[in-house]
Amino acid sequence: MELWQTPSPVRAAFFDADGTLLSFATHEVPASSCKALRALRRAGVRCFLCTGRSPSLLDDIPLELFDACLTMSGQYCYAADDVFLSNPIDREDMRQVVAQVREGRYEVLFMEPADSFLSGHSILADRALEAANMMHVRVEPAERALDRDIYQLNVFLPPEDMAVIESAVHNMKFTRWSPNFADAMPANGGKAAGVEAALARYGISPEEAVAFGDGGNDAEMFGAVGTSIAMGNAAASVKELTTYVTDGVDDDGIYNACIRLGLM
Repeated sequence: MELWQTPSPVRAAFFDADGTLLSFATHEVPASSCKALRALRRAGVRCFLCTGRSPSLLDDIPLELFDACLTMSGQYCYAADDVFLSNPIDREDMRQVVAQVREGRYEVLFMEPADSFLSGHSILADRALEAANMMHVRVEPAERALDRDIYQLNVFLPPEDMAVIESAVHNMKFTRWSPNFADAMPANGGKAAGVEAALARYGISPEEAVAFGDGGNDAEMFGAVGTSIAMGNAAASVKELTTYVTDGVDDDGIYNACIRLGLM
């Protein structure tokens, strides 16, 4: 097996969740991936979960394998009880979103650290939640988001209709890894911000870090590390952004990449 080169010895590894750690087929983390993470930590490599999910939606992931969690696309980052980055969505933008939801323009999954709730069901929302094994998320009135710190939204709109929300908000940006929804977050947020905060906290340089992902929402994360790796199940447009491409999540992609990197 051909070995891959990195600009510096690897001291940190960042992992997306859905489609990278979590299989869409089994909704589980493959045993080989768990084995790889345990080996990395024994070797002194810090391991970070870097996901669009909120802390309330991580039941399918063995969190004991990670030094810290960068959740809601980097808006809320924590290690044990230490929150080292907190970046909620602008309240005025939230009022605009809630108003559009009330008008029936789209449905939204609202995410906060201890809870997540859905404004209502739609074809796109149900497709997305079923794919991520999250059909258990309950429906609550969108107005509930007005007096809470919301860190990320899943906006259930197709790509061609995004102007509906983009024209209504002023301090928000969007990323997408599914045709069913876009992730919405503060304009100064994103996975790169979470990665940078984690690297600073642990005294690790970008050149000493590697990141694994499979979606367009991982693009910023790829740019924040010295070595980036796309899963084999990623779209071609995502693979073009990374240093290397490994096998798919269901084909021991993380495990095989760690061998190629000389980390196991």
